[in-house]
Amino acid sequence: MANYRGHIVGGLAAGAASMAILSWVPLERSAEAARLLYDWQVFAAFFVLSVLFALFPDVDTNSKGQDIFIGLAFFVDVLLIFNGNYQAAAYLGLIAMLPILSHHRGWTHSKLAMFLVPSPLLILPILYNEELLVAASVYYIASVSGYFSHLLLDGLIWKRFRVRG
Repeated sequence: MANYRGHIVGGLAAGAASMAILSWVPLERSAEAARLLYDWQVFAAFFVLSVLFALFPDVDTNSKGQDIFIGLAFFVDVLLIFNGNYQAAAYLGLIAMLPILSHHRGWTHSKLAMFLVPSPLLILPILYNEELLVAASVYYIASVSGYFSHLLLDGLIWKRFRVRG
């Protein structure tokens, strides 16, 4: 099982791999997504989400990963409130609290959670503003890839691949 540093590196690596794949997939919608990646803010957000979701499954324990995740989530929540995005701030707060609802290596370490936890990134644009769906899809991919890296490094995707740290 990797420590928080391993999960940060894994999140960055998974983010880089998924970004490379996104920029090479020859579909009309993915071309629009690839263009988004040239915007430095989208680029930065992509890697921040990859790292946050690489740390997310361990937020249910008192750890350095929890400190980093909660600290970043708090900072982003304050920015959202400051900019008047109260709904987004509420959703982020709700998601940040989810892991404390169970024990360590509970539902947060499941393959289903890897797809469901980041799903508000896709669902909310569909409900409120479909023009944001392509950007939201890019962020969803970043989040799932970061989450995947966590499960992979903990040996929960492929049992033979387990990083000790």
